[in-house]
Amino acid sequence: MSNFAVQHPCKECPWRKKSPIGQFSPQRYAALAETANRSGSFPQPIFACHMSKEGGEKACAGFLLVVGYDNIAVRLAAMQRRFVMGDIKADDELYASYAEMAKANGWP
Repeated sequence: MSNFAVQHPCKECPWRKKSPIGQFSPQRYAALAETANRSGSFPQPIFACHMSKEGGEKACAGFLLVVGYDNIAVRLAAMQRRFVMGDIKADDELYASYAEMAKANGWP
């Protein structure tokens, strides 16, 4: 198992279309928007799985599958072999973008 990322989106993952809506505040989505844009800032933050333990956060599988490779820190981690993108799998349909996921969850 990767120390960098979880392997599958969890049942409450906001990237899963079947996950319950409204588990996270709109402010949380606003704060995490930087993880999914191509700002070029470094280090670019990574969208962590909310089931990760504080201090031992792992990248969210849903994030990695949808927009993670646009994140420079994710690409560097893959190049450093800290995780294998092909090992990350989703069992359910995911939102196609950060904007779509955040809007479905109440962030404009």
